[in-house]
Amino acid sequence: MDLLRYIFGTSKRDQFAEQLMQRVKEAGETREVRYEKDSYQFCFFDQGELAGVANLGNLFAEYDRLDESDRDAYLGQVTRAIMARYEAVPEAFEDAEPDILPIVRSRAYLEITTLQQRLAGETMLDAPYVGIGDHLLALPIYDLPEAMRTIDAQRQQQWNRSLYELMEVALENLGRIDATVTTLDGRVFLFGNQDHYDASRMLLTERISQLETQGRPVAMVPTRDCLIVAGDQDEVGLQLMQELARQHFNDPRPISPTPCRLVEGQWETWLPDEGHPLHDGFLELHLQGLASEYREQHEAIEAAFARSGREGFTANYFLVRDLKSRKMMSYCVWPECPHALLPQADVVVFMDSTHMKPLASGRWENVREMLGSQMEDLGTYPPRFRVLGFPQPDELRQIGSLPRFRLG
Repeated sequence: MDLLRYIFGTSKRDQFAEQLMQRVKEAGETREVRYEKDSYQFCFFDQGELAGVANLGNLFAEYDRLDESDRDAYLGQVTRAIMARYEAVPEAFEDAEPDILPIVRSRAYLEITTLQQRLAGETMLDAPYVGIGDHLLALPIYDLPEAMRTIDAQRQQQWNRSLYELMEVALENLGRIDATVTTLDGRVFLFGNQDHYDASRMLLTERISQLETQGRPVAMVPTRDCLIVAGDQDEVGLQLMQELARQHFNDPRPISPTPCRLVEGQWETWLPDEGHPLHDGFLELHLQGLASEYREQHEAIEAAFARSGREGFTANYFLVRDLKSRKMMSYCVWPECPHALLPQADVVVFMDSTHMKPLASGRWENVREMLGSQMEDLGTYPPRFRVLGFPQPDELRQIGSLPRFRLG
C-alpha cells in the first residue's frame, strides 16, 4: 500500500508530515494544525488566527537518514519538541539560570522567521540577539530536555536581566560542558560532540584563541553540530576546512558555509582576498549558502502570497559559473512586469516575457544606479529589493548586455 500511495501522489515527505501531525494531535495539541504542502510546514491556528509555524524540511531530512528501526522513536522525539511549548519557562531567573545556553544561527534563520510573521500579520518574535560578523547571530535560550525555548524580550524584562548578562550566564554554562576537540594534522580543529551546541562553542573565544592555529583563527559552522577552526595563514589547513565544509553541505540543521575570522576577540565575516589560491573556493561556498537562504526566503514570501490571495513576482537567486574565469557568480531574472521583488545578485537579467529572450543584463551596482529610487530596500536578510516599474527601452539600452547572458 505504501508503494501505491507513493506512486499515486503521496510522497515520503507527505507521509512523514501525516504521521507527525497524527502524533502531535494524539499528544494533546489544542490548536488547529494545517499541513501546508507547498511550503512544507505546519501552520497552527488558535481561534482562526495563525498562532505558529513549524518548518518540516530539516525534520524530514533527519528522519530520512535514519534506519527504519529508529524512525518511530524520532517521531516521538519531534512530537515532544513541538509540545514543549506547553512546558513553562521558570518564572524566577534563579530557577532558569542553570539551563540557559547560547545558540549560534545564521542571520537568515531569525530574519526569515520574522519575515514570515510580518507577512502573516502575526506578532513578531522579539528575541534579543548578538550579531556575529554580517551573517551569523547568537542568542540565549532556555534548554529543555526535548527542545530549546527562545528567551524573548518580555521574559528578559521579567527577569530584569540585560542581554549581556544573559549571554554571560549562557557562555559560563556552555564552558562547563565537556567537549572533545579533534585535529587533522595539527592544522584543523574539529568540534563534533553532537550535542547541538558545537557551533555555539565558537563563542568561547578565549578557548578558540588557545588553539595552535597558523595565523588568526578562522571558523566555519556548516551545521549546529559542527565547528571547524583553522588559521588564516595556513593554506593547507584552509583547504582541509573547505573540503570538510562541503561534506556537511547537505546535512540537516545547516547554519552557514561562510567563514569568520577572530580579530581582537571579535568574529568578523571573512573571505580570503582575491588572488588568494583559495578565494574562489570560499566564495563558492558563500554563494551556495546565500542561495539556500534566498530559497527559504522565496518560499516564505510565496507562501504568504498564497495565503493572502495576493499576486506578485518574487525572483529566484541563481548561480552560474563564468566560462572563462570559472568563477561562480549569482544572477536573478526580472521578466517584463511592473513590480517585482529582486534578490541582491551579481547580475540582473531583464527578460522579454513574450518571446522569452533577454532584453538586457547588467551588474547589480550599475542597475541600482540606473533605477535609483525605483529600487526600494526591504530591509530583509538576505537583502531583497522591491522594484517599481520595468525599465524603459532607453534605460535597457544604457544597462547593456553582458556576454554570458545573451542568447545565441
